[in-house]
Formats: sequence, C-alpha cells, structure tokens
Amino acid sequence: MKTNIRKTAGFVFVLASVLALGACGENNDSNPVKDIIAQAEAMDEDALYAKAAEEINGKKFVVVANSSRMKDAFPAWVKYVAEKEYAPKDFSASFETTQPKNNQIFSQIKGDVTGASHNISMTLIQDGSQIASKMTKPGYLLNYIPKEWKGSKENDGQPLALQSLSKVFCYNTLGADGTVDGNKDMVNNVFDFVLNDKGEKFSTQFMAPTSEPVGQNMMYMLTRDDYAAVVKEAYNAATTEQKAAVDKVLEDGNAGIKQLMVDGGFNDDAKYSLAWTYLWMKSYTKVDDDGPISVNLTKKTSGGTAGLLVYSKFRSIKDTADVSKKPIQVAAYKDGYVGFGGYMYKHYLQILKTSPFPWTSCAFIHFMTNHAEGFQPWGKDMGGYSANPEVQKNFDHSKDGYKEDDGTEKTEVVYPVKNDKGYDWWTANEAGKGRLVLEDGEYCSKVAAVMNDWIAYL
Repeated sequence: MKTNIRKTAGFVFVLASVLALGACGENNDSNPVKDIIAQAEAMDEDALYAKAAEEINGKKFVVVANSSRMKDAFPAWVKYVAEKEYAPKDFSASFETTQPKNNQIFSQIKGDVTGASHNISMTLIQDGSQIASKMTKPGYLLNYIPKEWKGSKENDGQPLALQSLSKVFCYNTLGADGTVDGNKDMVNNVFDFVLNDKGEKFSTQFMAPTSEPVGQNMMYMLTRDDYAAVVKEAYNAATTEQKAAVDKVLEDGNAGIKQLMVDGGFNDDAKYSLAWTYLWMKSYTKVDDDGPISVNLTKKTSGGTAGLLVYSKFRSIKDTADVSKKPIQVAAYKDGYVGFGGYMYKHYLQILKTSPFPWTSCAFIHFMTNHAEGFQPWGKDMGGYSANPEVQKNFDHSKDGYKEDDGTEKTEVVYPVKNDKGYDWWTANEAGKGRLVLEDGEYCSKVAAVMNDWIAYL
C-alpha cells in the first residue's frame, strides 16, 4: 500500500511539474501584466491615467529604447497628469532610459524578463523581424492598443507602432567648379547608387546592417512581388553599361542568385532585386551612424557623394563656411527618378511581461500615440510620421525648407531637402512618388531564413 502511495505521489509531483513548466510557456494566458493590459484597453483616458498616477507617484519609471527622445516624452506626460484633478497631491515621477547600440536591446530585454529582478517596464523598439522571432514568440513583450487610438490595427497595431521613419537616398549636387547643380544629373535611377552610368562600382554611405539590422530588412522586402517590380522597372531604365553589369552578376554562379531564387520561391522580377542587393553589399561605404553620414554629405568638399540615411538627420545640420544643406538632393524628389526612394521602418511600443509598472506603461503609450504633446519629441522634425492620423495632422513639414537655420521664414525655398512631402507621398508605390520600401515584419522573418546567410557572406 505504501508503494502505491509513493507511486501516486510521484505521479502527482511529475504532473504538477509538467503543468508548472507549461505555465512558463509562450501560450500562458495567466500573466498579471497581460490582465492589466486587457483592462487598460477597455478604459477611457482619465480612468487609465488615474490608475497610472497612483501606481508611479514618487517612483522611477525605467525603459529601454531605440530612440533618445523618450526622455522628452515622459516628462510631458507627468506634466499633463499633474494638472488633472485625479492626480495625487504633489504628483511626481522620475524617468530612466537606456539606448543600447549594435542590436543589444533584445538581449537586454530578455535578461530583464528572465532575471531575478525586473526593472524595465516598457520599450520603444525597432526591427519587426527580430521582434517577431526574439520577443513576441517567447512571450517577452506584450501588446497594448489604446481604446481611443485611431490608427490601422491591421498595418500598425500588431505590434503597436508609434511611428514610421524614412531612410532616403540623397546626394550632394555640388560640381567640381563649385556650382550648386554641377552634379544634379549624377542620379536618375536607384541603380545609380551602386553603379555609375558606365557600369562601374559607385559607393554610397550607409549604416551597415551589423549596426542597424533594419537596413537588412529593406533587402528582404525588395524580393516581395510589388517591390521587385519596382527594381525591374529601374533595371529597364538603366544605362546599357549598367544593365551589362547587372546581367554579369545574374550569370555569375558565385553570386548565388540562381540558387536563392529557387530556395526563396521568388518570382522572376526578384532576381533584379537580388542583383541590386549584391551590388549594394559589395559597394557601400560603411558608416557607424546616420549622424556622421549627414555631416559627411553636407561638407562643401563632398560634391558627387551620396548616402542612404534617416531623413530627419538633416534637421541638426547648420550651414557654415564649410557646410551647406543647399546642394543636398533627395533622389526621389528629382523629376524622372526611377526606382525606390529608400525604405521605411517603424518604432514599436511594447510592454515587458514582467513590467513593474504596467498601468504606467499603458498610460505612457496612450499619451505618445494619442496626444500631439506625446508625439512632439518625434513629430517636431521631418521624416517621422505618427501611426495615428489624428496625431499626425498636427505635424506638417512640407514648408520647412523655407526657413533659415535661425527660424527666419523666407518667401523662396532655402533648403529643398527639408521640404518633407509627407507619409502618403513617400509610401505611394507609383511613378513620381517616394516608393519607400515598407517593413513587413512577418515577411522579413520568413525571408530571413533564406537570405540572412547570403547577405552576411556578401
């Protein structure tokens, strides 16, 4: 009888252990933070902010982010709440953010979630492909969509996007003789950023995928049918010498494109995208950050040079005797330009499953995605677009180029590069529009299995 009891007890222990392990899996629904998020999604702003104010009052809120501008957004939320009747007396909260480099944000989040103590509440994070595979699948990050949010749940809700950011092809038109438009016609086609008109290698400054993997997502996305068609169109419009150089790559067995076409199951147009990617990876000039690219491009000794960089970086460049934004040409703004004008990626807002302040996380996300004051740190400059159209309508940078560096408004354009044509223009996939390559995390994650090693080899 004792033996049977032992066996029964042992079975119960094993069963309990299996259930406990199952509770730790990615499909577990009994998470207190997840429960709070579900409540928050049904709450109006005042009720949510009141819960958050009570939770965070007198404490420190810690985030990890791919943007330094978070440090400006949180104090704006604290100020907003402090003026409300529901705010605790003498309401205050401090803020701490870190901005990891070289893709370390994922390991930092994992370490906080799986560690003995949990300090990070939420994150502003980029790279939809890695978020899906490294964060969402193991359940480290949770999604929250505010009740009042007016964005597209299909396009920007899973995960919730704060904004879309543009990285655009630009070049310096200064000629050897110093004339502003001396090199205006050096670019007419996206293939001009990898080959000159004679079919010889041309180098464009770029933040390497090893430093910022969203650049690699652009290369994945170029194989999708709609973007592959754009690259094929650019190939058809290229010079005879450029076409010959592309054809040579396509026939080169060592380039690996023929096998990739089979492995990826891509349509025929995609071979031109893969050839462009091959030439790009073999020719670009590696720069560790977009800031230095904008500095390099605007030097008066940089005529004839080009870059692919975050559009907003030109905001901080001030004209001097040696530097000028005036000869910077946005490729897609040039009449007759053929091909894609760059790419667009997103900043996502997510809550850690072990968040010590889940109510505050929801409230802060609500503020950034539903209030112009919350998006102001990003919306104040061109090149970043709120995923909430009701918020974005407060930010129009189409006339920024009419202002001098000191803010003086002119009747004529001073800096054409700063006249942002807006989200709708940039994302339209039609001739004469921006044709930015838009990140699709699910597609990138799928294609990465086929292309990642090939790109790393290049």
